[in-house]
Amino acid sequence: MCRPFPPSAPSPLSSRARLPRPNSLAKIDESQTASPKELQQGLDAVGSGTDSPDVRRSSGLQSLTNDSSSWAPGQHASALPTGVFTPQTLVYILVWYVTGALTNSTSKQSLQQFEKGRAPWMSLTLMQHVCATAAGTFALRVAGLRRYKELPASAQTWGFYRMVLVYSLGFCMTNGAFGAVNASFVDTVKAGEPLATMLLTVLFLSDAPPVTLPIFLSLLPIVGGVSISAMAEASFSWVGFSLALGSNICNAARSICAKMLKTELGRNMDNASLFLHVNYYGVLLLLPAVLFFEGPILVSLFRAGGKPARLFCLNGLLYYINNQMNFLVDAVTHGLINCGRRVANIGFAIVWFGIPVTMYNGLGIGLALLGAFLYMKAKQMSVPSRATPSARTAASKAQ
Repeated sequence: MCRPFPPSAPSPLSSRARLPRPNSLAKIDESQTASPKELQQGLDAVGSGTDSPDVRRSSGLQSLTNDSSSWAPGQHASALPTGVFTPQTLVYILVWYVTGALTNSTSKQSLQQFEKGRAPWMSLTLMQHVCATAAGTFALRVAGLRRYKELPASAQTWGFYRMVLVYSLGFCMTNGAFGAVNASFVDTVKAGEPLATMLLTVLFLSDAPPVTLPIFLSLLPIVGGVSISAMAEASFSWVGFSLALGSNICNAARSICAKMLKTELGRNMDNASLFLHVNYYGVLLLLPAVLFFEGPILVSLFRAGGKPARLFCLNGLLYYINNQMNFLVDAVTHGLINCGRRVANIGFAIVWFGIPVTMYNGLGIGLALLGAFLYMKAKQMSVPSRATPSARTAASKAQ
C-alpha cells in the first residue's frame, strides 16, 4: 500500500486542484465531496500533465466477480501502465489463482461428502454468501480496513435485486454442476461464457458495439472445444452440462444487469461494500429456497461437525478471499491473466482429483481456452485506444 505524502512534501495536485486523495493512499477522507467545478479542474490538471500516469478509478460495478472477469467485461480500470507487474502485483495474482482453484476444488470436494444426486449445492451457495457477508462485515465495520458504505435507498430498485438474483443463481448453478460432473469439465464449459455474453449483449443492450468478424470467429473454437470435451467426458451428464451452461448465462446476465443500473450506484459504492451488500441480499434470497428444497441441512451439518462442516467453512472463506484478490488484481492486470486463471483452475482440478485426460479431452480443453484467449484479444482490438496524456498535450500544442 502506498504511504501518504509527508507534511514536507505537498501533493503533486495541490497546486492545481483541491481534490480528495486517491483511493490508493492511506487515511482517505471518503466523506469529502468535491464540487463539479473542482472535479473538472482536477481532470484538466491531470490530463494536461506530461509526466502523470493515466490513472482511472474503477467503480464497484466493474469488478465484482465470480468466474466471469467482471460485472462489465472489458471495462477494467488500470492503476498501472499495461504490462507493469510489481512484486506486490505478482503476489496478488498468485493468491488469486490459488484461491480460485481451491474454491472450485473444495466446492466439488464438499459436495462429494454426500450421496450422488443428493448433494446440497444450494446450501453450499448459501454458506458462501454467509461467509462473505460475515467476513466482509468484520473487515469493513469491525477492523475498519476500508470505510463501510451504506447501500443508497435510490439503488434499492428492481434493477439491483435482479442483479442479485442472477448473481446468486449463477453460483447455485456452478455448484450444482460441480456436484454432477468433473470439476475440470465444468471449467471447460465455463470457458464458453463469452458466447453467452455476446448473445445477451446483442439482445438487450441497444447501444452495444457491433460484433466484429474477429469476435465472431473467436467464438468458433470455443463452441468446438466445449462440444469435443462434452463428447469425450467420462462423467458427462445432461444435468451437469445444462447447469454449467446456465451459470454462463447467469454470469453474462449479471454483466448486462450491471450496465443497465443507474450510474449513481457505481459512483457511490466501492468494490468491498458492494460485494458485501450483494452477498447479504443473496443470503436473504437463498434462505427461503434452501429451506424449501433442501431443508435445514446446514444446521444438521454443523451440529454433526466433522469433515463436511470443515469443508463448507473453508470453501466459504476461500470464496471471500478469492473475490477480494480479484478486486486487487482487476486494477493492475488485463484479460490475459484472466485466461490464465481458467487454465490454472482446470489443471489444478485434473491433478487434485486425479481425472484421466484423453486426447479428445485435451483437444477440447485446448480449443475452448484458445477461443477464450482469442475472444479477449478481439475485444481489445475492437475498443478504440485511448490517447496518452503526452499525446493529448502534443495534439493541443499542434492546434
